[in-house]
Amino acid sequence: MNKRKALLADAQGISIVAARTFALACPAGPPDIELQKYIDENLTPSSLRNALSDRNFDIHVLDEMGTVIGFSVVTPAPEALNLPLADGVPELMRCYVLPTHHGTGAAQRLLSASLAELHTRVRLTVNDQNTWAIRFYSRSGFSPVGETLFKCGDDIHRDLVMIRMPI
Repeated sequence: MNKRKALLADAQGISIVAARTFALACPAGPPDIELQKYIDENLTPSSLRNALSDRNFDIHVLDEMGTVIGFSVVTPAPEALNLPLADGVPELMRCYVLPTHHGTGAAQRLLSASLAELHTRVRLTVNDQNTWAIRFYSRSGFSPVGETLFKCGDDIHRDLVMIRMPI
């Protein structure tokens, strides 16, 4: 596995990983049409090419023999959430690895590499029902500091806001 900065040419591979993993980050129950609406609006190759061209996003991929198996997105200037510890700090917006690579250390490798250059607090949001991800992020030094809402199509989900203090 090789972790590297994403290239425009990776947009299609990132989109495939995103489409296969997005539902895993959501609670059980949202209609498939709402999940697909979110994917179609936010995780297409075109939208990912736009993000790859935008200096406000730092996108990395984890590839295995030239195939994207995971990706992360960090933004240095996310929207304010009205939570003092979480505002004005970089946000890990996505850290997705294909399910076939769960349990292999790939997600930890991607997360560690994505955060290695950040020497400040870092925030992320995670669905409050995603106990696997909450445990994963907690083991990596993140702690809950509040809640926010996440819109998936017309569905509204409750997310925990978690912070990792500088290491």
